[in-house]
Amino acid sequence: MTKKYRVVFFGIALEREIFGQNMAKLGVSDSTLDKYIRKAPVVLKRDLSLADARRYAETIINAGGLVNIQETGEFSKIKPAAEKLDISSSQDFVICHNCGFKQKKEDSCVRCGWILS
Repeated sequence: MTKKYRVVFFGIALEREIFGQNMAKLGVSDSTLDKYIRKAPVVLKRDLSLADARRYAETIINAGGLVNIQETGEFSKIKPAAEKLDISSSQDFVICHNCGFKQKKEDSCVRCGWILS
């Protein structure tokens, strides 16, 4: 079984007019865009592979939208309930000052490549 993902739209990061122009270039009508903004959060695409979900989300983010990728599919292995989970503390994470991506501490952002140190 493979994992499936969905892309969820939460709102806009740019001015409405600029976002509308960018989305129009992608073929999204103004009325559809208004509906998505009014009803956010809205699932834009579902049943995608992780690679496809990332490409789709990146396109919306580059246009000025705020999206999230959520896992929705089946798992090939189910962990036993008695297995101890390795949970990282909040001190093990950092937020990229360039794109806002939250990740485990690294020298550079895994999303945009910004040097974090």
